[in-house]
Amino acid sequence: MIADIQHSTYGVARYAGQRMSKEDFLRWESDDNYVYEFDNGLLIPTTSMRQDENQLVANLENCFFTTQYFREGGRLRAEMDVWLTDKQLRRPDVAYYSAEQQRDMINGNRVIPAFVIEFGSVSDTESVSVQKRHEYFDAGVEVIWWVFPIYKEVVVYTSPISMTGRQGTDLLSAAPALPDFQLTVAELFVI
Repeated sequence: MIADIQHSTYGVARYAGQRMSKEDFLRWESDDNYVYEFDNGLLIPTTSMRQDENQLVANLENCFFTTQYFREGGRLRAEMDVWLTDKQLRRPDVAYYSAEQQRDMINGNRVIPAFVIEFGSVSDTESVSVQKRHEYFDAGVEVIWWVFPIYKEVVVYTSPISMTGRQGTDLLSAAPALPDFQLTVAELFVI
């Protein structure tokens, strides 16, 4: 059982560490201000995107609108459920879905985004971050940007252990997943 988790804004995550069947989870709605991920029956609390993170999403979208992937119908989506396996649901802060993947989702098929973005916070533990990276790559994700708004830094992962830190005028690239989706760290954090 996970110890009580408490956030200064959201209060106590009452269901943290509780077990539930997948069927019950799919019908269940949390009533404690948390959004829950699902890991083989275990409920894992997460918080929704903060207002300042929404500005980052807007900056990402403005850059994404200039790519061939956007012209081909691909979209960046925030906080959508991603079933990495039949027993594991994560909610990346932002993920890319091709036009074909969006059609597959409408038809009820499980899809894995090639590119995801997670916004890190000071409350994240390293072990949870490492676990998530492994889960994403094991499921087929090709690139992860781990964004740290408080430091205005981004770590780009192309495997669970292959990473490059970026800041300031350094270029961020979503290659090999989306080679023409690029912007600088400064452009990501512009207000």
